[in-house]
Amino acid sequence: MTDWRRLWREETGSQVLEFILTFPLVWVLLVFAFDQFTIMYNKQRVLSAAFEAGRIASVQPNFGLASYHGEEHGMAELEQGMAVERGEIEILPQGRWKKGNHFEVKATLSFRLPATGERYELSESYFMMVENAGDDDR
Repeated sequence: MTDWRRLWREETGSQVLEFILTFPLVWVLLVFAFDQFTIMYNKQRVLSAAFEAGRIASVQPNFGLASYHGEEHGMAELEQGMAVERGEIEILPQGRWKKGNHFEVKATLSFRLPATGERYELSESYFMMVENAGDDDR
């Protein structure tokens, strides 16, 4: 019995035991934080892509050019995301493409979370006004 009590009171190896017990918790928190950072960063990229596509599209003279240049600039923003699988930019005019009318830009980004490997999708939209179009264009 005395050997057991002596072993219980002895502190040799306590740091290793504490490390073994706390390391899994610290690892889980680190993995969770890394996934959350990836989500926040990609959310900012998606919002930026929607705004950039809308900004470029709003100064185009017709819907064809607006769609082409808006998607091109928006996709350039989406490609800067982390672990990107698929990105999409969609420009939706509200009626005819003429000065003063409004349109919506939808940006969607699919990616895998780096730590857990789960698939995640973000979508943002931005509303803009057509600034540089003729009255007859679509």
